Amino acid sequence: MALLKDIMDALGDSFPWELAVEDDNSGLQVGSLDSVVSKVMCSVDATGPVIERAIAAGSDLLVTHHPLIAGPISCLDTGGPPGSFVERVIENGINVIACHTNADSATGGLADVFAGRLGLVGVEPVQPAGRVPFMKIAVFVPPEALEEVSAAIADAGAGVIGDYRRCGFRTAGTGTFIPGEGAEPYSGEVNTLNLAEEVRLEMIVPSFLMSRVVRAMLGRHPYEEVAYDVYSTDNPVPWGLGRIGMLEEERTPGDILAELAEWCGSRDPRLVGDPSKRVGRVAVVPGAANSLVEPSMRLGAELLVAGEVNYHMSLQAAEAGLALICLGHLESERAFVPMMVESIRAASDQHGWNLGVEGYYDQEVPWR
Repeated sequence: MALLKDIMDALGDSFPWELAVEDDNSGLQVGSLDSVVSKVMCSVDATGPVIERAIAAGSDLLVTHHPLIAGPISCLDTGGPPGSFVERVIENGINVIACHTNADSATGGLADVFAGRLGLVGVEPVQPAGRVPFMKIAVFVPPEALEEVSAAIADAGAGVIGDYRRCGFRTAGTGTFIPGEGAEPYSGEVNTLNLAEEVRLEMIVPSFLMSRVVRAMLGRHPYEEVAYDVYSTDNPVPWGLGRIGMLEEERTPGDILAELAEWCGSRDPRLVGDPSKRVGRVAVVPGAANSLVEPSMRLGAELLVAGEVNYHMSLQAAEAGLALICLGHLESERAFVPMMVESIRAASDQHGWNLGVEGYYDQEVPWR
């Protein structure tokens, strides 16, 4: 068993809540962070059949992709959805969490699952999450404590650049300080100008991990008062909506459509463009992709694989020579379920929660 707030923290480690786009209702939808959870069900939507399945399974937590409560509400009418759904889960002690655009945008999230399925290389976001930047921490450390402080910062999530870990820079120098009355300095004398050998340790940090990194650093640093700097950078980020990259070998849109339609159970996929024209640079956007058609074209995409694109944006794509595959909104996001089940099971194993975790689809469509 686990407290709901601990599960929320674990989900935030994999799919940072800070990556949710503005006005998106990702996070706790119904329930209490102090609730005790033993069984979890994951689904794309909190529909009537999903809720009834969760009740029958004895689940006390439902994790969905789409929010049950999609926006600000001034009245909760229980005469029909979503009010009746909220009433139903409350009556049966079921908490509800939505991992929506944070799960879309995160490194290793839904867009990356699609990019990985196609074997795309050189992957980057179609629309980077610019308001969630890389930052940098620089801290001044005595040489004898350098490795311990460096390890603490790295273990908290600093120093990751692509496939590389513990990335940082170290510069030796001399620090100065005068301890006042009542101070208990690590070295030096009170009321005297002291010179100390120090190393400036720098590491890059995602903004959503900075508070954790600072706490870890302060917990291992030997100084009574720690000198450190935190600042933003303009470095490109690997998180954001959609992904674009290169196929290892050129393929036809028709071949890609057939593979992905079988994989996600799409019964009525749509292709705009020449099905036999070979493409190499491909963008993927699970769900609605209207706002990402133009960015995909600017980044040189020859094919955009999406959940859905409206009529006018489809025309624009066709006129620009961008091939378009629409798998269906729900179908393109079915990968959320096994992704989320795997993530929660991994957290349960790591923390010894012994949670029962299962996935459920509202529609009985094959998933491969």
